Amino acid sequence: MTQQQPMTLTDWRGNPYTIGTTIFYPRGSSGSIEIQEGVVLDIWEAVHDVVNFTGWVRFDPENPAHQAAEEKNRANRVKVQPTGRSSRPTNYRVRRDEHGEVVRDDSGRPEWEQYDVEHKPVTLLIVENVTVADAGGTRA
Repeated sequence: MTQQQPMTLTDWRGNPYTIGTTIFYPRGSSGSIEIQEGVVLDIWEAVHDVVNFTGWVRFDPENPAHQAAEEKNRANRVKVQPTGRSSRPTNYRVRRDEHGEVVRDDSGRPEWEQYDVEHKPVTLLIVENVTVADAGGTRA
């Protein structure tokens, strides 16, 4: 069996990206949207398995049902490892004392503290709004 080359997709500006590329992507956060930076770990084609009712699965070229899947039942997926850099800090929380009470400053506002966050890989279900982080410099 021959090894397949990694898939390459194109961002909304026409810049190609593949495994190892640093990208920006939108992420929901507390009712708002932020921009998150991440490194692409995997790209694959998914099909909606309407025969076995298993939902979206990785495309299998040996499976006749996958080969015959209509365009509306196909999509690309991108697995990303977040770098921790984003447009909104995600590693702050309200400071609490030893009794679990919120610590407040002299004006009564809650104090915030920074903490370490474990950034787990995520799978992007919508890839049309990905932006390549470094597309060879600035454009005129």
